[in-house]
Amino acid sequence: MNFLKSRAFRALASVGLAVLFFVLCPPCFSKLHLGLVLGSVVLIINLNTFVGRINILTQLTRIAVGGLFIFSGFIKANDPVGFSYKLQEYFEVFGQGFSCEMKVAGEAAKGIPCQPASQEATVAAPPAKSSWQPFWHFFSENSLFLAITLCAAEIVLGIFLLIGVQVRWTLWLLLAMIVFFSFLTFYSACCNKVTSCGCFGDAIKLTPWESFWKDLILLILITVLMVGEKNIKPIFKSSIALAGTAAIGTFLSFWFPVYTWQHLPVIDFRPYAIGTNYHEASQNKIPAETGCQPDSVKMTFYYKHAKTKEIKGFGIKELPEDTLWEWYCRYDEVLRKGNCAATIMDFNISEPESGMALNDSLLQVPGTAYFVVMYDLSKTDRKIMGQVNAFYQECLAKGIPFNGLSAAGTEQIQVFRAETGAEFPIYYVDGTALKTVIRSNPGLVQLKKGVASGMWHYNDFPKFKELTR
Repeated sequence: MNFLKSRAFRALASVGLAVLFFVLCPPCFSKLHLGLVLGSVVLIINLNTFVGRINILTQLTRIAVGGLFIFSGFIKANDPVGFSYKLQEYFEVFGQGFSCEMKVAGEAAKGIPCQPASQEATVAAPPAKSSWQPFWHFFSENSLFLAITLCAAEIVLGIFLLIGVQVRWTLWLLLAMIVFFSFLTFYSACCNKVTSCGCFGDAIKLTPWESFWKDLILLILITVLMVGEKNIKPIFKSSIALAGTAAIGTFLSFWFPVYTWQHLPVIDFRPYAIGTNYHEASQNKIPAETGCQPDSVKMTFYYKHAKTKEIKGFGIKELPEDTLWEWYCRYDEVLRKGNCAATIMDFNISEPESGMALNDSLLQVPGTAYFVVMYDLSKTDRKIMGQVNAFYQECLAKGIPFNGLSAAGTEQIQVFRAETGAEFPIYYVDGTALKTVIRSNPGLVQLKKGVASGMWHYNDFPKFKELTR
């Protein structure tokens, strides 16, 4: 038992685990980068006596980690429905089995960032169906509850760390959470599964690799906190003040996501937010007409020599004339991101039967127009439909356009009309786009001259007279 508590065992265990992770590192991630991260963690663990004495390092790390967890949790708590959609993505992927479609760039180590499509190597072993599918399906069905719990837990742990409550438990839970998130982001990035992690909602978009690096940095910082645990003291001497702050913080951490779920996000980071011209935002801008800046892209053309097999990159003005140089691949490097691309993607309104595009006619109404968004008619709240139908009749009497938007087909729409008595036109829009427009099913969107001027959750569905005073 004494050996298990010794520094020698700590060194052997930490180095052994680091070596194991290093050996198991898949080809999608740089072993050099992994070695640097693992080396940092091993050094902190084995120099714990020295690192633990640097009180200022512990306090600065405490503020950084606690603040980041509170910020991350708040952003997700502001939009728990959106976070639940992201969790559903993960659970659906896991339900298909832990397959991996890893892009292994054979020439990457030689500095060749691209390769011919015909030579792309794919490591894949997808099972037909995971035996764990019912388990992941259960989590998918309860993703909203998990979303609220996870984002509230992030905030609570951040608060507890900052005020110094239950420090040991808090640190271990922070470590468990960051290990869990690291697995999710690494699997998404390496196996090309979920293209956006949702770590900071729609406020800050991170790629899976960016998010994975964020998690690795947090892993190092939490390790610093664990070796400097004795430096983390309560900020209040009074146990009543400490307990009261912890209790209020915990209550608000759970109340806030429940409130935004039952209503709408308090701060709207989505591209469909109030003040957005939907028609303009769904179009790519022309630099000559709008003065927007297009992407600045550097194109490098790679050729392979037929005899020497050398692969070399050329600029667009330096293309080889020698016929022994054969085309290999092209790599486009974005030097500066422009602002000409459409900010709203896949928001294309069409007639369900004919498929006729209706964006130009429905999104450029000169006056006021209303859309009731119902991304999935089978999940649309039926209790509110009486108010929705009454609102439509008053719009009809006043000559104000009122249309429904759904991802449903013609048969589903007919069933929905029979069940709810809905008489307003219902047009087709991609379901993912509708989920992003408003976090409510149904939800009401008001446009004035094509610009979003109001949004209402079905729990706050307005009276027609309130909007026409």
